[in-house]
Amino acid sequence: MVNLLTGSLNQAGEQVYLGLFNADGASCAQVVREADQSKIPVWSLRCRGRWDWRAVHDLANFLKINHIDVLHTHGYKANIYGFLGARLAGCAIVATCHNWTKRTAALQKYAALDQIFLRWFDTVIAVSQGVVAELRHHGVHRIRVIANGIDVAKYQGSSNHTKHGQPLVIGGLSRLSKEKGVDVLLWALPRVLDQYPNLHCCIAGEGPERERLEVLAVKLGVTASFHMPGFCDDTADFLKLCTIVVQPSRIEAMPLAILEAMAAGKAIVASSVGEIPRLLEDGHAGMLVPPDSPEKLADAILALLQDEALRQSLERRAAQKAISQFDVAMMTAEYQKVYRTVASSHHPQRHLTRANRMDMQA
Repeated sequence: MVNLLTGSLNQAGEQVYLGLFNADGASCAQVVREADQSKIPVWSLRCRGRWDWRAVHDLANFLKINHIDVLHTHGYKANIYGFLGARLAGCAIVATCHNWTKRTAALQKYAALDQIFLRWFDTVIAVSQGVVAELRHHGVHRIRVIANGIDVAKYQGSSNHTKHGQPLVIGGLSRLSKEKGVDVLLWALPRVLDQYPNLHCCIAGEGPERERLEVLAVKLGVTASFHMPGFCDDTADFLKLCTIVVQPSRIEAMPLAILEAMAAGKAIVASSVGEIPRLLEDGHAGMLVPPDSPEKLADAILALLQDEALRQSLERRAAQKAISQFDVAMMTAEYQKVYRTVASSHHPQRHLTRANRMDMQA
C-alpha cells in the first residue's frame, strides 16, 4: 500500500520521499525495489535497537533540511518516532491505521502506546469502520476514513475462466499468521479434495505460522495438494492461475488481497469479518462464511466449483465494484486533500502548490 500510494502521489506531481527504518536490511528489499522502479527517493533512518532516540533527532533533521510539509506514517514504531520527529521539526503528521493484530503480549503493549500517541496527530486515517471504532474507544478524535486502493488496470485481464483440462486452483494472498486463518482452509481442504482430487491449493505469502501449517498439512494428508511458495512479487500474475480466491481470516480491516482479487475478476470466498462484507456486497460480489468454520468454508468452495454460472456472476460483480470504487487514483486524491488541510494548518502563510509541496511516507 505504501509503495502504491507513493508512486501514485509521484505521478500526480507531488514530491515524495519514502523513509524506511534501516532500508538496507533484507526486510526492506522488496519495498526499496518497487520504490526504485517508481523513481521514489528512499531515505534510510538508521535505528540502533528497538528504541533509539538518536534516530528521532536524525528524522527531525531530515524533515527540516528537506522542508517536509507532511510526514505520513504507517505502523506503531513509525508513528511514535514520526510524532516525536515531526513535532521537533514543526511539520504536520498523518498516520494510516490498518489494524492492530495484538497477537502477543508485546504487540498488545505497542498497540496501547501507539493509540496514546495517535491522539495528538493532526489526522489519523482509518481504513475501515472497525478501525474507527477502536480509535475512538482509545480517545482518538481527528479521524478520516479512506479506503485502501489498488492499481485496477494492473489486474484487469487476470480473469481466466477454467477450461477443460485446466487444473483447478484455490489461491490466496496472505501473511502466514494466525489471524489470517490459513489453518481453517487446511481443515476444509480434505472435504474439497474428496470431490476434486486433482485440485491444488496455493497460498502465497510468508509468516510465523509456516512450520505449523506444514505440520498440519501432513497430519491432514494434503501435502501433495497444498503449496506455500513464499512471498509473491507479482500478485496479478499469481491471480491469473486461480480458479477461486479464498480469504479465511479471523481478523481483518480492509484487506488489499480481497481488492486485488476483485479487480482481477475472481470468484471469492472470504470470512465475514472487518470490511469484507461491505467489499463483497454482503454476498453479492463474493461468498461470505463465518470465521473459524472449515465446514462452511468447504461448502462455499464446493458450491463455486460446481456452479460455473454462479462463479462467473460473482466475478463480474466483484470486478465492476473494484473498478468503480477502489482505484488508486481515488485513494490518492483523498490523501492529497488531507495533506493540504494539515499542512496549511501548520504553515498558513505558505501557499501549497504541486510544485512546492513535499509529502513523506514512513
